[in-house]
Amino acid sequence: MNTIEPLPSKASPPGNIATDYQFPTSTHIPGTEEIFTAISDSSKLAREKSQSLPPGSYIDPAFLDFETSEIFRKEWISLAHVSQIPNPGDFLKVDLCGEPLLVSRGKDDRIKVLSRVCRHRGMDLMPNGYGHPEKGNQRVILCPYHLWSYELGGKLIGVPEMQEAEGFDRTEVCLHEFRSEIWEGFLFVTLSEDIPPVAEKYGELRDRFIGKWDLAEAELVWDQHWDCEFNWKILLENFMEAYHHLGAHRKTLEPFLPAKGCWTEPYNENFSVMHLPLREDMKEEILASGDAGTTMTPFPGLSVEDYTEWWVYLGFPNFLIFNAPDRTYWYRLLPTGPETCSLTTTMLIHPSTKEKEDYEEIYRNEVDAAISFHLEDMEVCVATQQGIRSSIARPGRLSHLEEPLWHFQKYLAGKIEEYQAG
Repeated sequence: MNTIEPLPSKASPPGNIATDYQFPTSTHIPGTEEIFTAISDSSKLAREKSQSLPPGSYIDPAFLDFETSEIFRKEWISLAHVSQIPNPGDFLKVDLCGEPLLVSRGKDDRIKVLSRVCRHRGMDLMPNGYGHPEKGNQRVILCPYHLWSYELGGKLIGVPEMQEAEGFDRTEVCLHEFRSEIWEGFLFVTLSEDIPPVAEKYGELRDRFIGKWDLAEAELVWDQHWDCEFNWKILLENFMEAYHHLGAHRKTLEPFLPAKGCWTEPYNENFSVMHLPLREDMKEEILASGDAGTTMTPFPGLSVEDYTEWWVYLGFPNFLIFNAPDRTYWYRLLPTGPETCSLTTTMLIHPSTKEKEDYEEIYRNEVDAAISFHLEDMEVCVATQQGIRSSIARPGRLSHLEEPLWHFQKYLAGKIEEYQAG
């Protein structure tokens, strides 16, 4: 897999952003009623009267407590694409709102989401500062504290100096496995045992939209991690609207994906979809020639009409997909504090693209372009977080090009209603 190192920038500082925020494990949420009421009221407005979320929802630790408890610990959260861990022994480290996770492919070829917490004294098996990579391949997970060791499937295989522990049977000990599912090539995890399968939640999204791409056969060829100094919802909202093409992306995306003309599918309780048509002359040329005009190989099964636009998808709460005819961008977006988040941006392509003679040049050009528009997003998101902290910050009116933000408000309002109902 091709990867590149993150570029230095204010939006992507080296290392982890220091925060003294501690993620809650209880469901007791202190005073958030004012924010709850504002979101509930805003979600009931007509789209033509819609407005942005209250500033407190981006900065209040108590509101993040609510999101952690009712969203990130109860919903399906996408962690990886199967092409990131193709071989037995492959693994990824992920922290989900204070829960240390290990995405691994065991020697039985099964992909699991395991706890990284040692079953001896509770140490994180791959803590920061011990030289553990964020991803890699290895046969054994070794706890650095007392050298207990586990297979990538979670089985305990090594326990030095435990012969005098009466009744101890290592065959009865293994790393905790969280509930996970693979859907359309993406690995999802949930910390809840009660919610329906992923396919039930996103079935219509697949059948009507992204199923044409057969993303289970795609290959992730680029990923980049960003430690971000803004609330996770700021990035999500930025991702879902094309209005900012006019300003933030006026030299990168606006010239071929103009904001004017973009439109949003009607509200769905499980997802939001925005269409980004290509510039009119480009559409006409594609329809006349039947050629997608892309640098990489279009996904098989797409029609000529599919070549004439890009698509942005949000599967509630945070499954973010940006589709073009020849590539897909997927984001793993997780909060790390009230005003910080962890973002991994990726690009997936059809494997046949790698057979092109000039693939390496194409790859480098496309990655450079992706970094350029991602840096533009990082800059405006950081500045938005800074502005929201102002004492005079208030909700602002939304454009029709920001309709997906209104959809997301309805999702949030629904989660608030569920929480308040007990």
